[in-house]
Amino acid sequence: MQHSRGLALPAEGSGGKEHAVIEKLLVPLDQSSLSEETIRVVKDLVQMGVEDVTLFTVSDAPKPTRRRRTGLRTPLPIGTGATGPFVPDVIPASAPVYAETRDQAVERREHELLEFLDEAGRPLVHRRPIVHAAVHFGDPAKEIIDYAKREGVDLIVMAMHGRSRLRRGLQGSVTSAVVHSGVAPVLVVPPGRVPAKRPVRGGSRRPKR
Repeated sequence: MQHSRGLALPAEGSGGKEHAVIEKLLVPLDQSSLSEETIRVVKDLVQMGVEDVTLFTVSDAPKPTRRRRTGLRTPLPIGTGATGPFVPDVIPASAPVYAETRDQAVERREHELLEFLDEAGRPLVHRRPIVHAAVHFGDPAKEIIDYAKREGVDLIVMAMHGRSRLRRGLQGSVTSAVVHSGVAPVLVVPPGRVPAKRPVRGGSRRPKR
């Protein structure tokens, strides 16, 4: 059943008489080939009526990078002096100098990830849904659940596994945590397979009439 807005699916326990309308998708992505498979599934959902998609990724918070010290280039005589305990005219060690501060590292990483989400989302734009990009730093499961709860998403579409921290987590603990949180139904996209039209697991949404 297709409503004027969103994708309408039969609500559980309603015998097909009531429908849950899916309007807002949350799509956690990583930088693996599994992201492409996930986007293909999202494209199908957009064609079926979904109008609001948030592409979402989580990364470890970057750390500042210290500038490498080159050491003293000119040999100094060892002896007694007024300004240093052993080597005359040696100034006590200064605080570390950073080639990139933490804020700069976060901004750089955020920009890199936004570029990735922008490229991943291009196949969706010409289909005219509203597409957002969100980059968070921290624990993947917590960030996904908190965002879904705060934004009131109707469905989470996520890949099954991968290699980065987010990817490793999606193989087990992250997917499990998101599904069992009940924050929203979860559509898990296995690698190399096209899921059935309604393999929605996990949380439930209140039926919308």
